[in-house]
Amino acid sequence: LGAKKVTARIDDNDFLSAENKLLFKQMGIELMFYPERLAADEIFDLLKHSSSTESMDFARGKLQVEVFKLDEDSPLLDMKIAEFAAIATSDELQFRVIAISRGGKTIMPKYDTKFMFNDLVFIIATREGMSFLMKFLGKSNIEIDKVMILGGSDIAELVAAKLSPKISSVKILERDKERGMILSERLPDNVIVVIGDGRNSDLLLEEGIKDHDAFLALTGNDEANVLACVVAKKFGVDRTIAEVENIEYIHLAEEMGVDSVINKKLITAGRLFKFTLSGKARLVKYMSGTDAEVLEYTVAPGSAITKGTLKDITFPKDAVIGGLIRGSESY
Repeated sequence: LGAKKVTARIDDNDFLSAENKLLFKQMGIELMFYPERLAADEIFDLLKHSSSTESMDFARGKLQVEVFKLDEDSPLLDMKIAEFAAIATSDELQFRVIAISRGGKTIMPKYDTKFMFNDLVFIIATREGMSFLMKFLGKSNIEIDKVMILGGSDIAELVAAKLSPKISSVKILERDKERGMILSERLPDNVIVVIGDGRNSDLLLEEGIKDHDAFLALTGNDEANVLACVVAKKFGVDRTIAEVENIEYIHLAEEMGVDSVINKKLITAGRLFKFTLSGKARLVKYMSGTDAEVLEYTVAPGSAITKGTLKDITFPKDAVIGGLIRGSESY
């Protein structure tokens, strides 16, 4: 029919095998995406960056974006952006606040903007700058070695399979006996499948929730996922992640103390948007709980942005250049 680009949503992870990818490419399908796989990959990455709500790497980590939620003990409370920027002691430790999410609204900060309790702060920095910043904020990535998962969904299965070689224990709580038996047969030996309703706090205690480093709520019920994460937090679990498909609930989940929220629609939308940009963007990511997106572009020769200094270029009011990578240098 003459379509220039063809993409397909799939519902089976087996379609992503190299053999099947080649077959579909020969049929003219350039991109196949499995939302559950994208969500599982996102969860895996979040567990590696346990000190922040969201995380992104650019050019193999030369620049990093981390999202931090400000609690009542944060040293940033009531501090102005200008005061915060002044703590960098050298060019190598530079960082920039690129956005703030406050009450579900996205703020493009100015130098006199003050940080407030419960703000989600988006910061970009070099690897060295981010390490310096983490120390200033009193943050550190905890080692995730034991994970409990509520719900035996496809995402849960993919996450468990990916985690199992990396950590000592994964435990899945699944209500449906038949689904639980399937999972126990498919997954490695260090993945324990418990048949029971994990929404019951007594069962969570019986299965040792207090001994786990992370809790993932991946049922098909947004409300159950959020509430389960709140309970897990009360039991002392360091890291909680909830799957929330109703976008209107994302801000509520964050307000209730859920560390990170996964939304398949937003993850998939970023992947598709990148695909439609015909290779102009190397990364596109919609940020949960905000109307902000992060894009990584390779600047083409002769493009408008090369025709003057950045301060003299007309740029969209609600957009900001967070960083620049040129050769081995990053700014």
